Amino acid sequence: MKEKVVITISDRHEIDGESERSKLTTVGELERTDKGCILTYNEEGDFAGSRVRLTYTGSRIEMLRSGAHCADLTVDPGQRYSCAYPTEFGTLMLGVFGKEVRGTLREKSGRLFFSYTLDAGAGFCSQNDLTIDYRCE
Repeated sequence: MKEKVVITISDRHEIDGESERSKLTTVGELERTDKGCILTYNEEGDFAGSRVRLTYTGSRIEMLRSGAHCADLTVDPGQRYSCAYPTEFGTLMLGVFGKEVRGTLREKSGRLFFSYTLDAGAGFCSQNDLTIDYRCE
């Protein structure tokens, strides 16, 4: 059963020693699974026109963005995956190295946290931390 939720996404990106933070609050849907949950929501701002499906399995996060800005990101601690990231100049292949994934799922609210680094070829790009809080309406 899907439930309507209010989702707040807080992220921090560190590039070349400089940290940037952003926060987005939106509405979406929560579907509980045997091992975790699935959150879906529509992107806003720079990624407007896209829909995100975020699957938490208890040990890893898979984020699939479809629509105007497609991307598929897997964060699994200790593992490195490749991610095709489309830009206005063409597709960029990024390496995604999972550092940490954790979640707290309650009856009316929850929090997911995941941390990962991005690299392009052999070069480090950024450290990324995302916290996703949700609460049932």
